[in-house]
Amino acid sequence: MSKYKDLQKNFSRYLGDKTKKELENELFLPHPELFNEVAKYRRYGVPKVYKNACKKFSVDEKLFFFESNLARQYTGNPRYIYERMLELYPNYTYVWCYEGDESVIPGNPIIVKRSSDEYYEYLAKSSVVINNTTFPIWYLRPETFYLQTWHGTPYKKMHWDIDLDYFKKGKTSPAFYVKSTGWNTLLSPNHYSTEKFRSCFRFTGKIYESGYPANDIFYNKDKYESKRAEIRQKLNISKEDLVYLYAPTWRNTRDNAVSYSQFRFDLMLDPVKFLDNAPDNSILLIRTHHMSDASEALNDLGESVVDVSDWDDAIELMCAADILITDYSSIVFDWYCSKKPVIYFVPDLERYETFIVGAYFDLREVNCGVICQSEDELYGNLDVRDAPFYDDFYNEFCSIHKGNSADDVISYIMNRDKLSSKDKFKKSIKKVYNSILS
Repeated sequence: MSKYKDLQKNFSRYLGDKTKKELENELFLPHPELFNEVAKYRRYGVPKVYKNACKKFSVDEKLFFFESNLARQYTGNPRYIYERMLELYPNYTYVWCYEGDESVIPGNPIIVKRSSDEYYEYLAKSSVVINNTTFPIWYLRPETFYLQTWHGTPYKKMHWDIDLDYFKKGKTSPAFYVKSTGWNTLLSPNHYSTEKFRSCFRFTGKIYESGYPANDIFYNKDKYESKRAEIRQKLNISKEDLVYLYAPTWRNTRDNAVSYSQFRFDLMLDPVKFLDNAPDNSILLIRTHHMSDASEALNDLGESVVDVSDWDDAIELMCAADILITDYSSIVFDWYCSKKPVIYFVPDLERYETFIVGAYFDLREVNCGVICQSEDELYGNLDVRDAPFYDDFYNEFCSIHKGNSADDVISYIMNRDKLSSKDKFKKSIKKVYNSILS
């Protein structure tokens, strides 16, 4: 441990008085592992309130902390792990970072606001933290177990795998990379994702392949039918209605950025023409990505078109819907667990592949569903109720799901190997030495 600290200290001195910004610009891209060690030594990205909380509080083995989609939504794998833990471990203490309607979260957890003093204090006290994106803090105390569930199988290229000129400097951020090195385990829903996660995150830690807990409901007929009826009733949709869920991803280009994490939404279809060409009694639900700004695009939608972008949980909407329309979103890999039809609406396919972020495979070469590259093509292919199921696609990306993934993941968490702080330092020093020697 002392050798590891000496190495960090000496290398930090070698870099002199370079600022954090200078190190991000000069050291990070060519030597991300070394940047990480300097950042760790200098305690970048660790708020004082968290440091003080670590000194003041010990870790509570029965305290679990949850967050999903930057605290904007109660959704995803963290939600479904939490709800199953309420049943299996009712005497544990649970904390949710959430900035929506607190009444939607069952179990009466402690609710905290992101980046508040209370937020960092509970992060410091929690034995297990579970997220599907990232926390604002760069480094957690070594006694904390961090499960990163992520939020889908990747179709579009991510982070280090992006090889387009536009992203050469911004393909990944120092903050994200550093945070990812702190994941104790990364959840993967299939072997394909495991391989992509290794490359796109440059992740060398533990990856646990299991079905996504969020998708368990598709393998439990009673729960699925109950949730389907419940959500349709809330949306005022009858049993006879044919429901399309349009759920495109976000597009991060120079010309549509609203803020660092928000991008202007382009609907790309005419809802009136859509319904004119759809079967009778059709309903169109439109759900934008949580990083899309649809404040201007979804006004005056008209009858039988519902904006469900503010609906926290996409799984609930998938239960209510009959047909998914999407583009490059990872939602499609969850949708396939439902074994219902999908339409790909990709009018900007060539541009997306060439100028935006790129893709891991060519949709046109994979037998995965109807692919439409224009509005007219979409309107002519809306009746897919009798479309064949794409078994090969399902077998590659979804077959690991059995309906018990929440139990499986929770068992993994509760029976995990608990490395001591000393063991973690040994692993870190080995990684640093290897980085220097290479």
